[in-house]
Formats: sequence, structure tokens, C-alpha cells
Amino acid sequence: MVFPARMIIGLLLIAAPVMAQDLPAQELLPDKPAPQGNLLTRPFYDKHVTLLAEINAGAAVLDDVPTRMVIESGGYERNPLIRPFVHNSGTLAAETVGELWLAAFVADRMKHSRHALLRKTWWLPQTLSISAKVSGGIYNSVLLSR
Repeated sequence: MVFPARMIIGLLLIAAPVMAQDLPAQELLPDKPAPQGNLLTRPFYDKHVTLLAEINAGAAVLDDVPTRMVIESGGYERNPLIRPFVHNSGTLAAETVGELWLAAFVADRMKHSRHALLRKTWWLPQTLSISAKVSGGIYNSVLLSR
């Protein structure tokens, strides 16, 4: 009885290291990391997209404040898509937040696209929005100084 028990323990000790070598290390790692966050917060996990979104928010403030001041002094909004939102500060802020999030979402989707052209130009939507807001803010500031 002692001999078969020793034989089984000996076989188990010899076989255990052999079975550990059957699994390659590559199978233990996932193929692709799981996406973090949900649909609303995922674009802001990328540092570059978040940085451009913050600059875009600053440019939006630069544009929205003088726009409201020009409208209160008798001016009007020339952009027909934004015109319904500028008469109320709350709707203007909501539209701005939605536009910032949409630009960040599109940039994030472009950055992780399988198409090389989209991956190389992921920064373009946010940069265009920043340049439009800065130019609008400068134009409205010039109108206020007259």
C-alpha cells in the first residue's frame, strides 16, 4: 500500500511542472484591452483628446461671452444653426457642451479607427472647432470695442 502511494505522489510531482509548461504566456493576456467607461465618458480617457477638449472649452467661453454681450447690445447671430440657442444663456451653454462632447467623441472614434487616414487626422474636428470659436470670439470682441 505504501509503494503505490509513493508512486502516485512521485508521478504527481513530476507531472505538475510539465503541465505548467503547456500554456504559452500569450494566451494569458487578452487580445485587446476592454474599453473603459461608457459612451459618455469614453472619449475623455484619452489624454490628447481631453487636452483638445479643454482648449475647445476655453475657446467656447471666448466665443460665447462676447456673443451674448453683442446680442444684448442689439446685435444678432448670423449663423442660422446657432441662432435659436443664443437668446438664452442656458440653451447656449447646453449647445456648447453638446458640441464639445460630439467633437471629442468623433476625435476618439477617429483615433481608434481601423482606417489609417482617420487615425492620422483624429485631431482635425476639434482643431477646426477651436479655430472657429477663437475667430468668432475675436470678431465679437472687435464689435464690442467699436
